[in-house]
Amino acid sequence: MKKVAGKVRVAIVGAGGISGQHVKGILAYPDRLACTALCDVSEENLAKRRAQLGAEPPAFRDWRQMLERHGDQIDVVDICLPHHLHAQAILDAAAAGKHVLCEKPMCTDLKDADRILAAVRKAGVTYMSAHNQLFMPAVQEARKLIGEGLIGRVRWLRSQDCFVNQPTALVGKWRSQLKFQGGGELIDTGYHPTYRLLYLADAGVVGVRGSMARFHQLIEGEDTASVQVRFANGALGEILTSWAFANPHGTHQIHVIGEKGQLFGSGNTLHFLPAGYAQPAVMNLKPVDTFSAQMLHLADCLCEGKRPLHGAEEGKAVLEIILEATADAQGWQKLAAVEVPRRRTRRAS
Repeated sequence: MKKVAGKVRVAIVGAGGISGQHVKGILAYPDRLACTALCDVSEENLAKRRAQLGAEPPAFRDWRQMLERHGDQIDVVDICLPHHLHAQAILDAAAAGKHVLCEKPMCTDLKDADRILAAVRKAGVTYMSAHNQLFMPAVQEARKLIGEGLIGRVRWLRSQDCFVNQPTALVGKWRSQLKFQGGGELIDTGYHPTYRLLYLADAGVVGVRGSMARFHQLIEGEDTASVQVRFANGALGEILTSWAFANPHGTHQIHVIGEKGQLFGSGNTLHFLPAGYAQPAVMNLKPVDTFSAQMLHLADCLCEGKRPLHGAEEGKAVLEIILEATADAQGWQKLAAVEVPRRRTRRAS
């Protein structure tokens, strides 16, 4: 992998809402990172990012034109586009010899995932999945303690992210349509608990089941998903994610049970409950802005030639779980459409 010497020059492609968090991370480390280009079809979005930056880096409406005309001022392309545009933007950036940071999901189908893996390897560039919640203190501390053997062999894990999104919030927006979103809630907000689960399990996946529902969102995809994962080391995993209800009361963003105890927590707080004890010890961890930590990690990886916590391989692994869960859920829905009327007929007779 080619290293970056000095300050990392970032070109942001897609200057909408989430890019504001990326800019915040760049501004947090002005000695390590600089935004040297912006690309968006919206003048309003470009104006917002320029105001946030307090500067006016060159702006483009086409990322290919940006790479061609301004490529000598770019080290890494930071992709914050709608989902259906991710794959082509990654491929074009890699072909231009640029490192890549891409928002979730890496892409929306496995053929594109394989194309991306091949392109990144051929170009010799670093690809980093923008999985910002890996830098959540509770997640980092849990991963460390699991690795140290604190709870012994892991038997069960749960990762969840649920909140109420207003039914009309996405109407008329790209997230409401399958052709742009690539799915429903699971491939969007649900991406976070999925990659957290993989990170904490640290094992290959051998089985996935999924159930989905649309309770109140006016979108084409699901607004709620429950996913079960079996890992190669025997551990069982669960993902719960929704735009229709909040996290179940008393639960946490992550929960891991091992033979010697349990670890569970959210945000900056992690609990440890040893086997046989009634009350857990509570660890109040130093707060972290996960997007700023993500951008600093990017700079460290590019300058030191290190592999990111999650690269293209992990991006594909997360997508595989989501697509397998979606296919399984759709299979059950088709079966239910056939079986329910039959059962009603038998009862009626």
